[in-house]
Amino acid sequence: MYSVDLTTFSLEEFEEMLLAAQLLPSQRIILEDLSLNMQKLKNKGLKNLQNVHDLLSKKDDYPSISRETGISEAYLVILNRMVNSYIVKPLPLDKLMIFAKEELCRLAEEGIKNTKHYYGSLLSAPQRENVSGKVNIPLARLEYALHIIDLLRINGVGIEYAKTLYEMRIQSVQDYNRTPSETILASFNELNRNKVYSKATLGISDIDYCRRFCKKLDCDIS
Repeated sequence: MYSVDLTTFSLEEFEEMLLAAQLLPSQRIILEDLSLNMQKLKNKGLKNLQNVHDLLSKKDDYPSISRETGISEAYLVILNRMVNSYIVKPLPLDKLMIFAKEELCRLAEEGIKNTKHYYGSLLSAPQRENVSGKVNIPLARLEYALHIIDLLRINGVGIEYAKTLYEMRIQSVQDYNRTPSETILASFNELNRNKVYSKATLGISDIDYCRRFCKKLDCDIS
């Protein structure tokens, strides 16, 4: 699966993550009566984030949901945004800055137009060899892009950070899972000090935030 399975996030874990997260000012309404609102959702029979996602899928239903649960419509809007933010959205392949324009066209001809298409089409070694032959792109570059895309599946990891992680030899979801947060931070700071690779600041809390999603992702690449 390209993104996390929302059924693996209980409402209790969701509440813990929200309390630990550095929220934007526009998101902080989610903390108002958080425990009470989570309990109201549980009282309605909801157990995980997939249940919440399904409940809030139609905005026209928000008035009736608000009446039934006692949760304001404004709160439901923010709640829906927060849940949807946990679903990693596919990116156009040109955003990776890995393939030339003509290579992107050849990939598109094979139905590979975004990171989700790419991930699903190149999971196994035979798949990668087959695609390499069809689109005339070296296997090594296809595999590099696959590693970057695998890291992009982690909520909170963007393209720049994914490429930095790759250079730090953290080249997959599996690598991230088995590398201690302190090691990731030390490696990031060392690389940044030597190459000024990124202007972003990184702390243990940022790394641990990503890890909570990372450990729920499938490790599908073979």
